[in-house]
Amino acid sequence: MVKTRSMTRVQNHDDTLAPSKKRIKTCDLWSDLNHDVLILVMMQLGVVDFLAFSRVCKSWRSLALSNKNKFIVSRPPMTISISTDPNVKEFYLKDFEGRELKTLLPHPDYKTCIGVSCGYLILFSEKRKDFWLVNPITRHDLHVPFRDAYPDPHSLRGILVFSPIISRWVFVVFGQYSRNIWFCIAGKQEWNHISTPFYINDLHALKGKVYTIHNDSCLCEVRLYPTPKVTILEIKNSPKGYFDFPVFVSLGENLYVIDRLLDKKIQEINLSKMEWVSLEKTVEEYAIFISKDMLPAGFVGIEQWFDLHSQCGKFYFSAESGKNKLFFAKMWYFFHDCLNVSFLHQ
Repeated sequence: MVKTRSMTRVQNHDDTLAPSKKRIKTCDLWSDLNHDVLILVMMQLGVVDFLAFSRVCKSWRSLALSNKNKFIVSRPPMTISISTDPNVKEFYLKDFEGRELKTLLPHPDYKTCIGVSCGYLILFSEKRKDFWLVNPITRHDLHVPFRDAYPDPHSLRGILVFSPIISRWVFVVFGQYSRNIWFCIAGKQEWNHISTPFYINDLHALKGKVYTIHNDSCLCEVRLYPTPKVTILEIKNSPKGYFDFPVFVSLGENLYVIDRLLDKKIQEINLSKMEWVSLEKTVEEYAIFISKDMLPAGFVGIEQWFDLHSQCGKFYFSAESGKNKLFFAKMWYFFHDCLNVSFLHQ
């Protein structure tokens, strides 16, 4: 590129500035860019590059935070790979383009992932009988001791719930296909226990409330504070016998149930009207991601992404008449709430 006289003059002037002033002037130049242009650039970034983008200057950080939700929900999930080799001390996230993000394990004993919640991988050590939560994007981690009796570690599942009652994160562990739920405030070692009247197929948190689903589509709400309590919910139009392996997914502020094995079985739970709503006719509008390890599943609006049909061969892809979009992987990592770490680490 040929330098103009004005460009050369600015460069010569900058050469006389102190290094700190050069950095300030460079940031000022970048921060003056049109915000519409910056948003277009930002939406083309990967998640790690997005974090770097938000740290360039105050103006860019403000722009990134105000558009964070728009950016995060537009990112396809990444697959999670954790080696069983005791000498390997890292795990990887891989995106649809094949790019990898490496994160170090806090300790090589924590090889069993029992959940992916709020951006954290919930790792369990069968040897130490406790948990380590790791956020591969922000690199935050949290150790949670656990000394209570527990079921088969392969049936353990965990989630993080932000409780508006106590304004703190709560760590919840449950036994899949058991009746037991344990929970404690993140960062503390005091555990509480509650049992449900039915065996738990899945457990999910939405807007500070915790729900469980059981056989025959029975739903319960689990109150953790101030007094632990399980309430069976009376939901109209209950699809009894409809699901073989029901699991929760949420999209925005809506709660859904899908069948882990049958791609067209999807129902919305309208909690304001307390009724089930079938979405089979509109399921082609979504991409559904199923984790083979019985970990959380998820789905998102297909219109926000590139052509997912082009990804056949990279992941197991199931389709019926070219409409359904069902992806399988060992584990999926979703970015929703992955940057909300302030309360968890207070």
